[in-house]
Amino acid sequence: MKESKLTQKVLVALLCAGVILYLAVYIFQALRSDLVTTVAYAYTQSVGVQGRGLVVREESVLPGANGYLDLILSEGERAAAGDAVALFYSDPSALSIRQEIRSLQSEIEQLQYALNASAAGTADAAALDDQIVDAIVELRSQSAAGDLSGLDAAALSLRTTVFRRAYIFEDAAAGQLSRLIADKQSRLASLNQSMGQVSQTVYAPCAGVFSGETDGWEDAASPAMLDGLTAEQLAGLLDEKRSGDGTAAGKLITGSTWYFAALLPAGNPGLAEGSTYRLSFTDGWYQEIAMRLERLEVGNDQTLAIFSARSALSETTLLRVQTVDIILDEIEGIRVPRRSLEVRTVAEEQKDENGNVTGTKDVNHYYVYTVVSSQAEEQEVRVAYTADTYYLVRPVDENARDRLRPGDELILNTAGLFDGKVVR
Repeated sequence: MKESKLTQKVLVALLCAGVILYLAVYIFQALRSDLVTTVAYAYTQSVGVQGRGLVVREESVLPGANGYLDLILSEGERAAAGDAVALFYSDPSALSIRQEIRSLQSEIEQLQYALNASAAGTADAAALDDQIVDAIVELRSQSAAGDLSGLDAAALSLRTTVFRRAYIFEDAAAGQLSRLIADKQSRLASLNQSMGQVSQTVYAPCAGVFSGETDGWEDAASPAMLDGLTAEQLAGLLDEKRSGDGTAAGKLITGSTWYFAALLPAGNPGLAEGSTYRLSFTDGWYQEIAMRLERLEVGNDQTLAIFSARSALSETTLLRVQTVDIILDEIEGIRVPRRSLEVRTVAEEQKDENGNVTGTKDVNHYYVYTVVSSQAEEQEVRVAYTADTYYLVRPVDENARDRLRPGDELILNTAGLFDGKVVR
């Protein structure tokens, strides 16, 4: 009798010890918190072919002169025939005179604005206040980014707007503003006269888009050479090293159409003449442009493709030798890291058209795990695109209520996981 009770006590003790051990392990795993997750999100992958090529335009180099160059037009600005595009100064002091001329021109414009607003009674202080805030933000962003190319223009814009705001509600009579404008115009005429003695103006011989840079390709990369161009000739051109004319005042890009001659891998990548494709530029200018394929010469070693466009001419004045991605298709899906995807190989029966089993075949099935409440939920997916570090996947059942969706929390460390496991 005593021996039976002792046995029962031992069994109860072992059972309690097992329960305590199980709880201890469960609590330890919960506190360990080694769950690693990320968020799945919708993504569109562009698929295409990469090529290297040459921007081809009709261009005319503007001859320079001796002295210090001061550009009147901005990069990519359109010029009419006869417009002044640049100045050459024989005296370095003329640079400061030129700066004073610009300042006076701005002040005269501001005073004229104030005079007209005062006479018409249409001064809009609120609009000017908004412009001042915008100008300050622009100046601050350029300064923070270290972009000094447009700093002068941004500072002048801010000064102009503040000046207008100050004069709008000035108590001075219209006559006083008129006299002030006349004084500044007189000073401006005097400075222009003195500038004429130490400067030489460069004028645009025809209408076009102005660029302050030359690169030595102006004569070699012209549309006239495209008709007989071969892949071998283009490859030779791309190997050349050219430099611009340091004495030139810039160049004019004429015509409304520009071209891109590209070398592609051998064979036809799926392009068709006359079709329009999006070209994504990747060398210093990261934009996409819709271009029409004018000519395709398929070769055994390399393929030549010539595209044309009538847009973005002003934005591409500084481009020449470029690497581009020609986008052929776009794949949409949910982007997941490679480590979050679990692959299971299952032997599935293969049947003929009559439904008879002819054998088995190993088929891969793909799964990810998401966190739902505190449990892991298994989601079967199909792979739409494979990249080096991620997959684009889609749910096997697009209409299922519990399918994978953008925004779901993905589990990355899938070892030991199963559907319904408590992970948190």
